[in-house]
Amino acid sequence: MTRITQTGWRNRNHRATFNAVIVAALALSGSAIAQSFPGGQPITAADLTATPPALPAEPPAYNSGSNSPNHTEYARFAWRQFIYLNSPAEPSGKVSPGVSTVTRGVVNPKGNFVDSGAPDFYSSGQSDNSNFSTNILVWESFAHRTELLPKSSSKLPPFQTTAPQFAYQNITVSNTESRFNNLDENNQIGQNTIFFPKNPPTPSSNPFDDYQILFEAKVNQAEYDYVQTFFPAPSKDQAPTDLVLPPNTTDSSESIEIKAAWRVLTDDQYNSGRYHTAEAVYYTGTDEDPTPQTGVFGLVGLHIIRKMENYPTFTYATFQHMDNLKTPSGQDTGVYFLTSYDQLAYDAPTGSSPFAVINNGSTYPVTITLPKAGDVVKSNGYNFVPGTYQIPAGMAGPIAVVQPPTITDTVEAVNAEVKQAMASSGQFKNSVWQYYELKGIQAIPVNEQNANEPVDPATLDFYLANDVIESSQPGVQLFKGGVAGPTADSSTGKVIFTNNRAAANILNVPNTPTVTMGGCMGCHGNALNGDGDSLFNFLLINKNRLAGGGYANPDAIGAQSGDAVLERAVNYFSTGSEDD
Repeated sequence: MTRITQTGWRNRNHRATFNAVIVAALALSGSAIAQSFPGGQPITAADLTATPPALPAEPPAYNSGSNSPNHTEYARFAWRQFIYLNSPAEPSGKVSPGVSTVTRGVVNPKGNFVDSGAPDFYSSGQSDNSNFSTNILVWESFAHRTELLPKSSSKLPPFQTTAPQFAYQNITVSNTESRFNNLDENNQIGQNTIFFPKNPPTPSSNPFDDYQILFEAKVNQAEYDYVQTFFPAPSKDQAPTDLVLPPNTTDSSESIEIKAAWRVLTDDQYNSGRYHTAEAVYYTGTDEDPTPQTGVFGLVGLHIIRKMENYPTFTYATFQHMDNLKTPSGQDTGVYFLTSYDQLAYDAPTGSSPFAVINNGSTYPVTITLPKAGDVVKSNGYNFVPGTYQIPAGMAGPIAVVQPPTITDTVEAVNAEVKQAMASSGQFKNSVWQYYELKGIQAIPVNEQNANEPVDPATLDFYLANDVIESSQPGVQLFKGGVAGPTADSSTGKVIFTNNRAAANILNVPNTPTVTMGGCMGCHGNALNGDGDSLFNFLLINKNRLAGGGYANPDAIGAQSGDAVLERAVNYFSTGSEDD
C-alpha cells in the first residue's frame, strides 16, 4: 500500500416573503416525536451495532400538525443515513484484477458500522490478487461521476457487478488500474483550492507543497439506472431537457448522491486510528496531460444528498472530521484556501457590503459581515495568513478557514447523543467513526432568517456548509442565491467572481415555493433542466456529457496555469453548449 506526500447583528432587513407562511405550514418547532418517523427517534447503541443496518425511511412530509418533524429528528435521521452508508458493502466473493470485489450499493448482510470503524478496515481487505480491497463502504461502492457519464458511445453497464473504470475525454483509467475512490476534483466547485499545512499552522511558501484536499462525487443505483435509460443521447442537441431524478411519476426509488473530501495524512495521523482511510486514484502532471496515481488518503468530509417523495428538493446532510480545524491537542491545524479569483463583486440588489443572518438556535439571530466587494485583500474582510507566498496569477490567499457560528444547538445535542450511544455500546473505543460529527442537515426550502424578527425554526442550518468542502464565506460557506464560476476581465487582467445573493434558486418544484435558499440546497437549486426547473444536480446539466462526450480531464494536484484554473470552473457549470 503506497503512501503519498506533496512537495453586529440586527441592522438590516432581509427577504422573508415566504418564511411566515412556511413556518405556519411546517410547524417545525414541535417537540413531540412523530410516530410515523422512526428515523427521528433517539439513537441508541442498538442502532449503531445493528447487523445489518438499515437505510432510514424518509421523514413524513412537513405539515401543520404537531407531529411534523423538528430539527432534532432531522439530525437523527442524518446520523442514521451516515451509519448505513458507512457500513461495509456486500462482498462479491470475487478477488481478481479488474473484477468488483463487492456487490455495489448493497450493504453486507453480515456486517455493521462497528466493523467498518476498524482503523485497518480497508487495508485488511487488500491482497495481491486484486487491485480492489474486499472491504469497501456502501457509499464508496456507488458509481463515480465518470462512471455515470463516461466518454462512451455504449450503454452503461450493470451497476452492481461492474468494476470501476474512469473514462475521460483524453484519458481512461482501466478497471485493472482503478480503485473505488477516484479523486478527480481538486477545488471547491471552481472557487477555492484548499490545503492543510505540512508544518501547521503555517502554510508553505509555495502552497502547493502542502497537503491539497481532493474531492469526488458519486451516485447510487437509483440515479445510475435512471441515466442508463437514455445514455448516451444520440447527440447533445437531442439530449433530454426534462430530467426528473427518482422518485418521480414512474419510479419510486430514491436518488442518493455523495460528495467526499480526502486528504493526505502524516504518518502520525495515519497511525492514530482517527481517520477512515482508503486507497484512491489521484492525478499528477497537468490538467492537459494528467497521470493517474494511487495512494492512501484519509476521509475529512462527507455530503449525503437524498431525494425522497416528501422531499423533492432533496435533503442535505454533511459530516466532517473533528480534527479539521483543531488538532487533538487543541492547536490550530492552519487549514487554508486560495481563491480562484482576485476580485469579488455582488449583484446590485445585494450591495457592496452584505450580511449573512444566521439562526443557530440561539435566542436571537446572529449577523455576520461578509467580505466587501473589490479586490480580495485583507482590508476587505478576508482572514489572510501573514507572510510571503507564491500565489499563481488570478488567485488570492492564503486565507485561513474560519468557522462562523452556524452549527445549531440541536445538531450538537444529537452529536452528543450519538457519542454517548457509542460509549454505552463498548464497541467503539477504537472506532474511527467516533471522530466524525454531523455539521447539519437541510430539509426545507426557505428564505433567509429576518434579522429583525424572532428566530424562525425553519431557517436552522440555512447556511449549511462543511468546513473543508465549502470554505470561503462570500462564495460557498455563507452562500445563498445564484451560483456561477469566476470569469476573466481582459480589460483589467482581473479574475472576477460575482456573488448573486438576491437570486431565487428553488425554481418550479411542485408544491414548493420559489425562494432564495442558502447553503447546499440553495447551491444545488441552481442546477437547472433545459426547461428552467431546478434539477439539483450539476452532473446532469451538461448536454455534451449526456450524449457520451465525457468529462474533461481530471484535475491534477499541484499548481496549474491561471487559464487551467479558470477552465475548471467553467467546466463545472457548463451546460454543454460547447464541448468542454
